[in-house]
Amino acid sequence: MVKEKLTLSVDKEVVKKAKSLGVNISDITEKVLRGYTSAEKPNGSLHDAYRQLFDSILLLLKEFDCNVKIAGCVDTVVSMDSQGKQYETEMPIDIFLESDGSFYIDQFDEHFTDIKKIVPRDFLTPERILSNLVDALASGEEARKEKMKEILMAKRIIDAISETLVKKPSTTHGEKG
Repeated sequence: MVKEKLTLSVDKEVVKKAKSLGVNISDITEKVLRGYTSAEKPNGSLHDAYRQLFDSILLLLKEFDCNVKIAGCVDTVVSMDSQGKQYETEMPIDIFLESDGSFYIDQFDEHFTDIKKIVPRDFLTPERILSNLVDALASGEEARKEKMKEILMAKRIIDAISETLVKKPSTTHGEKG
């Protein structure tokens, strides 16, 4: 296959984070473009298109044990003050794609699996989702490194405690074998 040089403009921080994770931007861009131009196009439904995008993200979310914000909106919430008077406030709602393929609304601590529960206009743009994904992967990798440090430190502490508290069987000198 003959390759053609292409110049892209990508947010500097996204590029920096992607490189720090060892992500091959050229390879991903080619795969995305191949997907857009392949015969595997969704039937015109935004939900189907986003489902395909999310399916391609899941392996990364599982590997890095993280989630990614994929939609958001503002909801009107009716509350009551101390005198019993009702009033409305606006509450931002964030929807995340979880590593098991479900969706999660943090503000309501609610999981669901039906993508059609998300209003199409609430989906973030693919570019914003990609940026959020890179941020989530970077954070996930950092959290993983930190967790590994904590595990190794705990192991050292346990080993030190074991060495001082658990008496090793002593061999007596001069015994005949």
